[in-house]
Amino acid sequence: MNALSAAFSYYLAAGRRVEEMEEDGRRQDVYVRTPELVLMARRVDSSASFGKIVDVRFRFEPVRCDAWHLHFLAGDVRELLAYKREILSLPWILTQHGKRGDGRLVKLPASRFCRLLGAFVGDEAFS
Repeated sequence: MNALSAAFSYYLAAGRRVEEMEEDGRRQDVYVRTPELVLMARRVDSSASFGKIVDVRFRFEPVRCDAWHLHFLAGDVRELLAYKREILSLPWILTQHGKRGDGRLVKLPASRFCRLLGAFVGDEAFS
C-alpha cells in the first residue's frame, strides 16, 4: 500500500471523506501528497490547548509558533530527508499518539526528531 492509499484508508476509517483530507491538507503550512509520502504539518504554539493545536482551521500568530504539529504522516519517511532545514526551523515537533482525539500530544525537540529519523533511515549525514 502506498502513502496515498494509507491516507485515504485512514480518513475513511475515521468516518471522513477523501475530499476532507484535501481540505485538511490545504489548511496546513506544509502539504506533501505523493504516492511515496503524505505529510500535513502546520506551525503552532506548543503551549496552546490541545483543541487549538489539532484544529486545522485555527491559525496561530506566527510570532507565537514554536512547533510543527504533524497532523498526518504516512509513507516512506526517507522522503523527509529533503525537509531537514524546514524541520529545524522550529524547536519542537508535536505528534498525537493513541486513539484519535484523546488529547495526548508528544512534544519532541526537532533536533532529536532529526536524529531519530537519521537513525531510522540509516543516514549518518541527516543526524
